[in-house]
Amino acid sequence: MGKKIIVLIAGLFVGIVTFASPKAVSKIDSKPQVAQVASVYKGVVILHVKLGQKVKKGQLLFGLNADMLKAKLENDKTNIINTTLILKRATELVEKHSISQDDYQQCVRDALAAQSSYDLNLAQIKQSEYYSPFDGTVTNIIRYDGSGLGDNDNEVEVTEGNVSVDTANRKAIVCTRWPGVLILKVALGEKVKKGQLLFSIETQDLTAQLNKDKSFLKYAIDDYKRLKILNKTHTISLLKFTEAKIRYGKALADVKIDEIMIKQSSGYAPFDGTVTSIDRYPLATIKNGLHRQL
Repeated sequence: MGKKIIVLIAGLFVGIVTFASPKAVSKIDSKPQVAQVASVYKGVVILHVKLGQKVKKGQLLFGLNADMLKAKLENDKTNIINTTLILKRATELVEKHSISQDDYQQCVRDALAAQSSYDLNLAQIKQSEYYSPFDGTVTNIIRYDGSGLGDNDNEVEVTEGNVSVDTANRKAIVCTRWPGVLILKVALGEKVKKGQLLFSIETQDLTAQLNKDKSFLKYAIDDYKRLKILNKTHTISLLKFTEAKIRYGKALADVKIDEIMIKQSSGYAPFDGTVTSIDRYPLATIKNGLHRQL
């Protein structure tokens, strides 16, 4: 009798594999394989194939915009350098009994945290690209460039072999990237052009956060410049100066991330077409992943 293996990841049923002992196998379905290639993380789609395109096993199908992760990664690189410098100095001081063991252990934790954050963001960047599992044809594309994509959302369908696909009548779901209050720019049944704004998300809170982070960045830059001068004259410790560099790097990354979030708060038509579905209307609160369909 055939048995089933149920693969469970993050609380979701993501796949079922059926197998049987050799004697129990009478006939195996030889229909072409169909793969639904889904994302692991939330993000914004960057498409690398077209509907109906022939693809090879291992060919890149789509990726996720990694601008936010790259901004975090750059900050992590700086943090690793700075926390390593602090730890080196702390090691010298603790040997001379000039700082406490608690302060030294905090420096150790800071260095480990910086490395862990870097490793995590680097892993997510590497896992933001998705490939064809076999030779075949792209038989369905659910979202196009710029659309939001949720965890475990199917994105590209690949069917094994050379398959005929109707590429003249494409459909696309344009999803939000961030939760918020909807500002709708089109009407149901409206004809739209490629690149036309379909909707945006109210960004007052994001703008307020950006202004706050810009103010702190200005302070962090001024503080860094001031302490840099004092460090050259040995008026302050290397520890104080390095802490100022860490604050400056974090403030810079925060501003970049705010700007990316605001930029990703709008949805645009991926091609000329007609609005055939609207899931939410103005002033409705929406979650990331809800969509407008063309």
